[in-house]
Amino acid sequence: MTDTVPLPSPQPDRIGGPSTTELAGIVMEYRYSTGSHYRMEFAADKLTFHLLSDPAGHTRTLPYRARKLHDDLFLVCWIVKPGIHVALVVDFTRDQIHATAMMPPNQWEFFDIGDILDVRRDDTEQG
Repeated sequence: MTDTVPLPSPQPDRIGGPSTTELAGIVMEYRYSTGSHYRMEFAADKLTFHLLSDPAGHTRTLPYRARKLHDDLFLVCWIVKPGIHVALVVDFTRDQIHATAMMPPNQWEFFDIGDILDVRRDDTEQG
């Protein structure tokens, strides 16, 4: 059974609460429990992620939003393209990543936890 649910027309973004650029200059490497391995580099307004577990070396740079939730705890989110939204909770105290995303083409959910393997600051990228 396939239900077709009509989508509402596009709406303006609703952004409230504080944002931070505190992650600018951070380079971190992490691995999800399901196996994907990434390196993420933060600038003040963009992040670049490298899929290290892919022999083709997929890399993408996108704008992002970040909010400091607590000391060493951040909510980070970005839109890859319409229909693909990713949100991470980055916990530097516990060296963990918690992720959720909605992924096309068939709208499958990604919900995982990962280990932060390495964190360093690249002072040339601070914003």
